[in-house]
Amino acid sequence: MVKRLYHGLALVALINLFALIGFVGFLVASGRLDEERAQLIADVLRGEGREAEPAPVEPGDSPSVPQPSRAEIAETQAKKEFFRLIGERLESEIRQRQELNDSVQLEVLRRLEEIDRKNQRFVQERQAFQEQSQQEGFQQVLDMYSQMEPELAKDLLRGTTKDADVVRILMEMDPNRRRNIINACQDEADRLWIRRILDQVQKIDER
Repeated sequence: MVKRLYHGLALVALINLFALIGFVGFLVASGRLDEERAQLIADVLRGEGREAEPAPVEPGDSPSVPQPSRAEIAETQAKKEFFRLIGERLESEIRQRQELNDSVQLEVLRRLEEIDRKNQRFVQERQAFQEQSQQEGFQQVLDMYSQMEPELAKDLLRGTTKDADVVRILMEMDPNRRRNIINACQDEADRLWIRRILDQVQKIDER
């Protein structure tokens, strides 16, 4: 059974081979198949087919460049538009951040200037208050020494008050009261002290 099937297949193969040979002979005889093409067909049948050689480029002919399809063109345009929008967005964010930074710096400078003005005003008010307090205190001291007995005023001024303060008190005091305090300086120590004070008063008057 298998032997018959084998012989049958061999017979069919031989028939096909003869038919192919006859067809090739017909092509050669009719001029439709030259020797080179016949050799190429034979090589293919033997499994030795040659790789197809590229067609020669005639002088002056430029190689054809594949043209992009509509889909590729649309995709390229979409990418360009996407990157353009990203660039504009980044520029906008950078500009907004710069404007915010400038605004913050201006606000900081404005507040620093305001703080500086407040500090200056505070210093001036404190200085004026101190001067007023000192003046009021000095006036009270002046009134106190002016109402004392000259001998007591002389002792207190000499024993408890700095020379600069004594000079100021005597210069602001009523001339008659000042003269009484000066006349109260009888002993040598008192006269040395009052002479030193009067010298300082004179220097101030000469300025």
